[in-house]
Amino acid sequence: MKLLHSYSALRFALVLIAILAQCVALSNFPLLVIAGTLSALSWYVTEGPRGKSIPPWVARLLVLVALLYAMLDAIGPVERLPLVLGQFVVWLTVIKLYGKRTVENEAQLLLLGLLLMTVGALYATDFLFGAMLVIWSGFAAWVLLLYQLHHGMEKMREERFLAVPAGHPTPWTRPVTGLQVRKAFRSMASLFLVVGLLGSFLFFVFTPREKFDVIHSFSATSENALERMPLSPGVDESESNRQVMTIYLEDMSGNSVRMPKGLRLRGSVLDAYKGRGVWASGSHLKSTVETVEGEFAPLTMVGDGSANLVMTVVFQYPSSQIYALYRPVGIETTPPSRLTQNLANTTIKLALGAEPLQRYQLAVDFTATISSPLSNRRYRYYNEQVHALALSLLQKNAIEFNDGAITPDESERIAKVFENYLRSREFTYSLDATFFTPKERIEMELDNDPIASFILNHKRGHCEYFAAAMAAMCDTVDLPARVVTGYYVDRWDEVSNSYIVFQRDAHAWVEVEVEPMAWVAYDPTPSSQDAPTWQQEMTFMQRVRFEWQQWELAWQSSVISYDSLAQKKLIGFLDPFWRSHVDNMTGTFKTFYASVVKWFDIGAGGRVWIDLVMGAAVLAGFIILLLRWRSRRIKNVLTLSKKLDEQVPVASVEFFATLQRVLLKHGTRRPKYVPAQTWIESLGLEEQALELATSLTESYYQIRFGDYRPSRTKRLELMQTVRKFESLVQKGKI
Repeated sequence: MKLLHSYSALRFALVLIAILAQCVALSNFPLLVIAGTLSALSWYVTEGPRGKSIPPWVARLLVLVALLYAMLDAIGPVERLPLVLGQFVVWLTVIKLYGKRTVENEAQLLLLGLLLMTVGALYATDFLFGAMLVIWSGFAAWVLLLYQLHHGMEKMREERFLAVPAGHPTPWTRPVTGLQVRKAFRSMASLFLVVGLLGSFLFFVFTPREKFDVIHSFSATSENALERMPLSPGVDESESNRQVMTIYLEDMSGNSVRMPKGLRLRGSVLDAYKGRGVWASGSHLKSTVETVEGEFAPLTMVGDGSANLVMTVVFQYPSSQIYALYRPVGIETTPPSRLTQNLANTTIKLALGAEPLQRYQLAVDFTATISSPLSNRRYRYYNEQVHALALSLLQKNAIEFNDGAITPDESERIAKVFENYLRSREFTYSLDATFFTPKERIEMELDNDPIASFILNHKRGHCEYFAAAMAAMCDTVDLPARVVTGYYVDRWDEVSNSYIVFQRDAHAWVEVEVEPMAWVAYDPTPSSQDAPTWQQEMTFMQRVRFEWQQWELAWQSSVISYDSLAQKKLIGFLDPFWRSHVDNMTGTFKTFYASVVKWFDIGAGGRVWIDLVMGAAVLAGFIILLLRWRSRRIKNVLTLSKKLDEQVPVASVEFFATLQRVLLKHGTRRPKYVPAQTWIESLGLEEQALELATSLTESYYQIRFGDYRPSRTKRLELMQTVRKFESLVQKGKI
């Protein structure tokens, strides 16, 4: 059967895609290389004339080793359990690929492939995995139908082999098929694919994920604005291109705004040195703000002026951190929340116990100078050698420094000297901590002053080292300074008119008090942070990478972040009529869903099983409707009454309904008042076609008007006779 010639290769490709997709979901490149290579080699070892396989006892031993490794790996946070399960299933599938090729083994491989994609969908958020999942789903519809044919053929050959007496050669078995098998198979596979994708899409649209979805429990927005910043030589900074948030800027007329320079998104302000390289937040003058959906709640930040920008922040995953341009004067959150504003350093946080936010808006009075009512001078940095270096730098730049008050002009000049020194060629910016030898790492870990070691000795590190160093040098000359952590971004997307913030954009810089209550930002990191690098001409590979990131953005914002709010917008966009009804529809479903979860007392994890049960129920309902439609179609063709239907099974007379449809395609319809046999004889068929049609009619009479009930084998033979008749009709023998 030519249709099955490609089955082995397609089945192997389907399992291989599932393994690679799971490795992508785990973001485990070593596993991708090792498992992918071993899987590819299995085709060379087990397929073809070699047909080699590992003994069953070896396979069991390897499975036991993989299980023990998974159990050891599972010791830790409970959030890692799905990841451990995914890795274990990868190894289980690789081992299975080296097993003996049997129908049962192939069925298990297909089930393992399905399990790999299902487990990966629990925690994967990458666009690449999503694309592979869609491709795999369509591919699976084709391969699973081929497996059904393959299973039937193997079963038939096995039964024939058992039926032949011992010592006699078993004749080659070829399945009997009708005309246009490939066309019929493609039609059936396409139907399964369309129905599956359409059902999945509708289920996705009408059952959005909420904030406490399973995936959100395994993923979270990285917080790069912590209240403490310890310097550690053994920790690399992230260069991840994973998207964190999207920033939209508009003027008060609603027009998109692109700033001439990059955005400094302030998160935390660290103005107290706690020793041993740790900077922390030390100034507190807090008040609570209650937000209301649909309007800006006023913020009592120090400064004059009204809002001139509206800043909208959309996180990839809910976050507890508020990032803002200076000076925020109002905030609106979705949903309403409780916030804490710190007037001492002009930062905003979510109040204790408040739910993380996916989206918020800020009304901003944008200004370069930051106003703070006070600065904490209790916890200051001081080191004799760093102080001496700072004084020598000021002398080289002809800045007379006395212990008395510093004028605003002197403050700016001093800050600029320190900034230029740290950005000079004496220092190297690096996110990689491996340049330190193990001995140097131990010494720095035990060092009470890693800032001095950085300034005087190593002179290499990431942005936190440079920001801490400049703040420390300012402290030694009694110039108030503080470290600010957050993000710096100038990556502008022309399509969405927004700034795209990646994890790699996390940054730390310094704010210096140039005059009382007036702070100015300085960036001592010797990198291109201040240059609009993403506004320069991009190379071909940079353009490809950027386009991929746009697809990743669309996937994250449209699919991964799909919730009830997005559902309302989508349905409202498709048909405004649904706007007034969507709340009732989703509310009823949520109430029923919550009551089921509460009644079974299964918690958030059990929702996955409820989704599977509901999906199985929908699929079963669809199959029942399909069978009923098929039965009704046969009854309509044969004009079977309801009473007769109770006596004659519809499946037994399906062959005669097919015969009538074949003749109908060629323009011949049987009148209801003409008996079947009379009608057949009046068609003027050639001898061979007439013989087949008469035989089918006699069988139909025996079933409908007699007690004859054909077996399944006999029904298949009758359908084969119909196909032979159809081939004669197509050849013009009518």
